[in-house]
Amino acid sequence: MNPIQAMKHSLPLVLLLLAATSAGTSTAHCATVGNTEESTLSSTPATEEVRKALEQFYREYAGWIAGRFDERPAKPDSPLTDSARRKVEKAAVETGGDPLIRAQDFNKESLPTITVEHVVGPWYAIAYLSTYENRCVVIPVRATVRKGRLEISDITLL
Repeated sequence: MNPIQAMKHSLPLVLLLLAATSAGTSTAHCATVGNTEESTLSSTPATEEVRKALEQFYREYAGWIAGRFDERPAKPDSPLTDSARRKVEKAAVETGGDPLIRAQDFNKESLPTITVEHVVGPWYAIAYLSTYENRCVVIPVRATVRKGRLEISDITLL
């Protein structure tokens, strides 16, 4: 089994674990919004819009990191809210890594493995295969699209 197939097989399990661990906070959200089939169906286009925007951002951001030393691509605009930006900057100083990718660097070979899945409510899981460590990296983020712009309002840290 090649590394990409391994990631695709392990991703559903990782997402299930993520959903189970975040159920405490999402339950309150679902109770407030209502958990009916109708509300789920009406949010599908918005969910897909956020998923696509996250995927595009992560591909551009990871591509920027992977090529910044030899190709000098332009850094994509940050979709982080002020509070999320402060959290990411603090974690980066403390760990020496980039919390947006949970690594210090990104390999171009990992770019095609980036996937984004909706977990629950405003939470999404960004996953990719780290070719450096041959493991699946999953980054849960809370995101929305407001006025046509992606907004990441929270990112979980290890």
